[in-house]
Amino acid sequence: MEREKSFFEFMPVSFFGAVMGLTALCFVWRLVDKIWRVGSLAGEVIGFLAIAVFILLVFAYGVKWVRYPALVAREFGNSVSIGFFSTVSISILLMPGILVPYSVVLADVIWLIGVVITLVSAWYVMRKWTTGRQSWENAVPAWVLPVTGTLNVPIAGNALGFPGSREICVMFFGIGIIFIVVMMTLIFARLIFETPLSEGLRPSLMILVAPFALAFNGYVGLIGGYDLAGSCFFYFTLFLLLLFGSKVVMLPRCCPFQVSWWSVSFPLGSVSIACLRYSLSRPDVVHRMLAVGMTLVTTAVILYLVIQTGYYILTRKYLR
Repeated sequence: MEREKSFFEFMPVSFFGAVMGLTALCFVWRLVDKIWRVGSLAGEVIGFLAIAVFILLVFAYGVKWVRYPALVAREFGNSVSIGFFSTVSISILLMPGILVPYSVVLADVIWLIGVVITLVSAWYVMRKWTTGRQSWENAVPAWVLPVTGTLNVPIAGNALGFPGSREICVMFFGIGIIFIVVMMTLIFARLIFETPLSEGLRPSLMILVAPFALAFNGYVGLIGGYDLAGSCFFYFTLFLLLLFGSKVVMLPRCCPFQVSWWSVSFPLGSVSIACLRYSLSRPDVVHRMLAVGMTLVTTAVILYLVIQTGYYILTRKYLR
């Protein structure tokens, strides 16, 4: 009789994408409250839910690491799945943004830990890719995650005020903005000239929307205002959303629910934050309606993903 797999044996590291999505949604609703005074409860509840999910996932993946080290080694050794390990460091980088209103010291410590892990992770992954020949088929959207991680450093870092935090943010922003152009070029070349992505991977194309949304949010935070460069980042983000936004609609139709669907949540949240922040400098009807629309879509999609994930785990569909 075939042994039934446990949840720990199944759990992929990409599950940490749920933490990223929930954290982004927390920031979205905090901005909504700042602009329209709708109340802070929604944002704070979502934020602490994100922290709780992170703690549970760290425990679950730790159990997997102890009980099934070969499976973890296989994930880490794969040129595609290794990129998803960056979801852990990105989650650590983002959580200080949730905690800073409650404890600046705790937020500072966690952020610095995230910065170190992100630097080591980006260095290791880029070194691995550049010291061995890679197949074009491996150049999937998840490849941008290690580099995107560096662009997350200023997201929470801009809210921290300890000496040197701004220089750290500038350094990582510079690394990220240059490398993301390189990585996007490689991935677009693969999409244009090679075999199309499989149906299960197509929703992950939404990952490509996140980098320039992060570039906009980080840049505006660093300069403390809005200028032509910031506007270019913002409108290019909207163009990428038009290009890949249909992947969100494809979710229920492309294949049965998969954990990889969470890959659309953080890009949507990042674009929503960008739209809300840009509407502060352009408070006209068009930009305000865009901000409202993105907030509602992002909230609805993440709520759908939460329900589907809960059903997926409770009914043990990961066994099928």
